[in-house]
Amino acid sequence: MSKGKLYRVSMRFSSPLHIGEKEKIYNITQTFAHSDTLMSGIINAYSLLYGNSSTNELLDGFLRKSPPFEVSSTMPYVQGEFFVPKPAGLNLHHYKDEGKIEVENDKELKKIKFIRENDLLYNFPDKYKAAGSFLLPRDMLYKFVESKKHISLGKVKERARVSIDRLSSSSNIYYFSHFEFEESAGLWFYLRINDQSLEEKIKAAIRLLGDEGLGGDRTCGLGSFEANFEESSMPEENDSAKYYMSLSLVNPQSEDEIKSAISYEILTRSGYIYSKAGLGIKRKALRVFSEGTVFSGKVCGRVVDVTPQKFSQHRVYCFALAFLLPLPEGVMMIGS
Repeated sequence: MSKGKLYRVSMRFSSPLHIGEKEKIYNITQTFAHSDTLMSGIINAYSLLYGNSSTNELLDGFLRKSPPFEVSSTMPYVQGEFFVPKPAGLNLHHYKDEGKIEVENDKELKKIKFIRENDLLYNFPDKYKAAGSFLLPRDMLYKFVESKKHISLGKVKERARVSIDRLSSSSNIYYFSHFEFEESAGLWFYLRINDQSLEEKIKAAIRLLGDEGLGGDRTCGLGSFEANFEESSMPEENDSAKYYMSLSLVNPQSEDEIKSAISYEILTRSGYIYSKAGLGIKRKALRVFSEGTVFSGKVCGRVVDVTPQKFSQHRVYCFALAFLLPLPEGVMMIGS
């Protein structure tokens, strides 16, 4: 893990968000942007501000394995509380048996996807209840939900649209989904700046990304947000930590890194090039470990060239560098 300056970046959305799950499927949207999507948006905004030459210099640092900055994937916040993914393989049944987690049945445990960051870092010091996809301290539940059952980030809504055939002029109705956040909810991510000389430029690129929009259908105003930068910190690096959880997508750079993944989910990342030179062109697909993957040691990940054949305007990269969170001593994993 690098020692750069760390920020918690909150994204307050002023318009709905569409994050595509599969090419040409418009009626499904994800709620969160993966780290490769976020990094792509930042790099393209940087290019708009400072030109191709400065952007190529920025990319050279990543390719030399000395990244000028790093980002996690986006994660949810609600009413000032910041959540992280549940570590893959976390033994919630152990905490239930200890009396730390109160649920009506085991199905509620399976639904839990997000945990407050501080609760995870301090190995669940309080009593907790499941609230839909979230695990909350029991004495804080009233803060989030009146029904004491669910916590709401927002709602998925659909817009009816019409496509017109160019030859026959016949029309076809289809539906486009987007996610509207509650006033008190949004997304956040970690930003670590390793090259302090670029700090203001990187922040400016993120602000421009907020104006340009993140995700799909930006030309219709979707994905706009206001970024707030708050200096933050993580637990001190501990070489004796038993487990590390990734807050980003990871593509291992060696066989040893593959073997160190002990609990994980594998995703396929594909889609279209987001570039001034390559709109509408598909890039190569790439397999990655998802957020929440738990490793038995530190890993780095890598930046992978996914440039498609017959695309020569510039190289296309997928950023799959590991952004690690050391898990606390005593955290209980399945099988440990």
